[in-house]
Amino acid sequence: MGKKKWFLRGCRVEAPEISQLAKDCGLSMTAARLLAVRGLVERKDIDEYFEPSLSTLHSPELLKNLNLACELLLQAVQQKQQIAVFGDYDADGITSTSIMMLVLQRMGGKVRYYIPRRDSEGYGLNSAAVQKLADEGVELLLTLDNGIAAFEQVKLAKDLGLTVIVADHHEVPFEISPTGSVYKLPPADAVIDPKQRDCQYPYKSICAGMLAYKMAERLYELAGLNWQQDFFEYLVFAAIATVCDIMDLADENRALVKFALQHLTETPNLGLRALLEVNGLNPEQVSSYHIGFVLGPCINASGRLQTADIAVNLFLSSNYAEAQHLATQLVELNKQRKQLSSDGVDKVCLSIESEGLADDKVILVHQPDLPESVAGIVAGRIKEIYDRPTFILAGEQELVKGSGRSVDGYNMFNALVECNELLEMYGGHYMATGLTIKRQNVAELRRRLNANCQLSVEDMLPITYIDMAYPVERALAGMSFAQLIADMAPFGHGNQAPLFGDRDLEVRRIQLLGDEKNIIRFYFADRFRQGLSTAISFRKKAEFEQMVLEQGGEAMWQRLLRGLPVNLSVDIVYSIEINEFHNTKSVQLQIKDLRLHQSR
Repeated sequence: MGKKKWFLRGCRVEAPEISQLAKDCGLSMTAARLLAVRGLVERKDIDEYFEPSLSTLHSPELLKNLNLACELLLQAVQQKQQIAVFGDYDADGITSTSIMMLVLQRMGGKVRYYIPRRDSEGYGLNSAAVQKLADEGVELLLTLDNGIAAFEQVKLAKDLGLTVIVADHHEVPFEISPTGSVYKLPPADAVIDPKQRDCQYPYKSICAGMLAYKMAERLYELAGLNWQQDFFEYLVFAAIATVCDIMDLADENRALVKFALQHLTETPNLGLRALLEVNGLNPEQVSSYHIGFVLGPCINASGRLQTADIAVNLFLSSNYAEAQHLATQLVELNKQRKQLSSDGVDKVCLSIESEGLADDKVILVHQPDLPESVAGIVAGRIKEIYDRPTFILAGEQELVKGSGRSVDGYNMFNALVECNELLEMYGGHYMATGLTIKRQNVAELRRRLNANCQLSVEDMLPITYIDMAYPVERALAGMSFAQLIADMAPFGHGNQAPLFGDRDLEVRRIQLLGDEKNIIRFYFADRFRQGLSTAISFRKKAEFEQMVLEQGGEAMWQRLLRGLPVNLSVDIVYSIEINEFHNTKSVQLQIKDLRLHQSR
């Protein structure tokens, strides 16, 4: 585990331009500089950033084959054909399936859904399911969040007489030939994927939930239904999918998610209302954090531990008592998932150390007794612990399945393409993948991935980008600046919360908080006046304690707890937030990273 690297973001405009920006927009110089660092240097861009409009969403018709797909769906509805929506068992697949089920039901379609079981069927379209659906009378098959790499399965469906529509957002598979990359598409009647090379859609980083939303809009137009009456229900699901699938919160994604959060209380969906209630969430206070780390894991838990039908049925429910029962099931499943994930991380760390894999540039671990359903979560945690791209495989059969999670700079999907002859199945994108491989090929895959990796261990160390150097004393005194930062939400991939840095802060004392005493409130000497400046850390207790023990032993730790003088200064990276308690608002600084200050 290496030390983290801190970098101060550059600013492409000079002080006079920042001053003019501040004047034009009625901002402080500090606020104007922060926006300039984020690349917002024009009044128009700033206005659109803080008040994104749904009018900026791109036209559905720009997606290649979307019109054709919707015409095929409308024709199937009108001819009373049996339609099957084939989704995926993650939050994106579940919400996109829910959108299309609701839309096609409201159009009067004969529609059902099918989501494969993770444990017995694995990801994506499979031949047995295709045959089953055909035998049961399905005439049109729509895949959502899968299908772009299902060549044999789509061909089977076509051979069985089905009309097939593929709506996917994953990378289009390709083969490397002497003349370059050769892209391959499944033989469907219509393939919708913004990542097709000849698709003119201007923004490529959208998820399946957004594709379903775009299809819904076009279907309502073709069917003559009232889009304004129902669109918000679909929009919220698309927003949940966007956050949970870690899409960039930029361009139309940002507009969609911000609008959804601002109007979440208006959702008519009983299942979503029940899920919010069971989790104790007030719709008026839900943020992208709550979607990504509270709602999303509950939705995902159904497909991980049982069947994704629980979550889909929740969102299709028209009975609130039934919805509450299903939502409670999801919360309980998520608690089980957390324990399985924690146990899995411990086992994998033990395997890495005992097998001497900690020095590999690409970590690949086969943990036979790990539930495959939590392999992706475990891969993400191992990636964070070791700062390396990580593949975790699970299962004891001849074929083992797993997931990969990457670091910046390492294209995990392309890495698998280079080893595709060793794999039975794979898919995904730059930062996350899924794969199936024979057990006998696991060791060779590990060797090849490491041999092919051109990055050094140093290259892969996580980088913390600091927006501005800013004294904590000024941050604590700036409620208007804190409000501006709050208005920059929603935060997430592609729009991270601003981070600030301060150096040489003298630690006067600390206070341990929480039931497990793992939260630290720091009290720093105020350099501008008598008194103390405070900041809180939710995740750095163990790291800071280790620093102190190495610096001055248990005696120094105890003196800090008692508020007695010690010679200890730190540098910190922090975020600025607004804390509301008993209807009183105050500025709160949350420490995201810290290190001992080294005098020059």
